[in-house]
Amino acid sequence: MDSDVLAVILLLLALSVALNLKLSLQLLKVVNHLSAAAKAASILPLGEALDAFSGKRLADGAPLTVGDDGQPAVLLFLSSACPKCRHKLPEIARLAPLAREAGVALWLVSLEPAWRLRRFLQASALAGSTVRVSSADYGMLNPLMSSPSYLFVSQAGTLDARGMIGDDDWRSFCEQMDEAPTAQEASA
Repeated sequence: MDSDVLAVILLLLALSVALNLKLSLQLLKVVNHLSAAAKAASILPLGEALDAFSGKRLADGAPLTVGDDGQPAVLLFLSSACPKCRHKLPEIARLAPLAREAGVALWLVSLEPAWRLRRFLQASALAGSTVRVSSADYGMLNPLMSSPSYLFVSQAGTLDARGMIGDDDWRSFCEQMDEAPTAQEASA
């Protein structure tokens, strides 16, 4: 075979590989954009009813259903790999008993393995307030997989607020918990 013909064939082959790579990267970008749009569309709107979900308590592995008891709830989403989440643990541990006294269920919701959660929460008393759920339930509750984030669920079971721990709604919740009378103060 002539060397000029071989060079032309190799050049055409190199160009087709480069074009294929470019088109594949563009397709990946489009798919990722559509995936993000689909996740954003699956976010439950404020005011809508949040379905009850099931999981297992981290502390004892007992089955648990959250959201069918008519109690307002705060659902927290933390990740053991998130440094910001680790810094939020003391604040959440301080708020958990205050919320319980105020009649608000506070749950850390996770799909991480139990051993990782125990290691993550080892310096706090939050294992009793942690529920492990299926990936389908986690995806329904937190489709964007954001952390450290929260959902505020009303007594009627509707979604009142969502956001990142530390935002205005979160700070308002913290102030309300700090100002709420404890059971001892209410009975006095």
